[in-house]
Amino acid sequence: MLPVQFAELLQRSSDRSPEQRLMAAVLEDAIRAFCQGAGTQRTRTRRLAREAGEWFESSDVSWPFAFENICDALALDPAWVRGLLGRWLAAHALSTQPAVKVRSIRRVAGTRHLVTGHVRALA
Repeated sequence: MLPVQFAELLQRSSDRSPEQRLMAAVLEDAIRAFCQGAGTQRTRTRRLAREAGEWFESSDVSWPFAFENICDALALDPAWVRGLLGRWLAAHALSTQPAVKVRSIRRVAGTRHLVTGHVRALA
């Protein structure tokens, strides 16, 4: 499956309840943190990526926003998502390219929003 096809799975928000849209947003944020943290030197970004990776690997289902519960609510196979992320990491972790900018796919009132941040210059 291509990344675009995976994004389309998360975009199908019109058929989903508000709770499912929130779960899709949580999954999207975790994927973004995981991907942006691959190969970065920034401590906070690495920490967020590590925490996201631990969340993906967890088999805990005791709380509503556990990875496996979110996958279940969105009709995704947790092992498939883990495999997809593992393959992505293997292909991109050793790359010399800078961190990937993951576009936002959340829809609010029919428009696309992009989360951006300020880049601090190194002293």
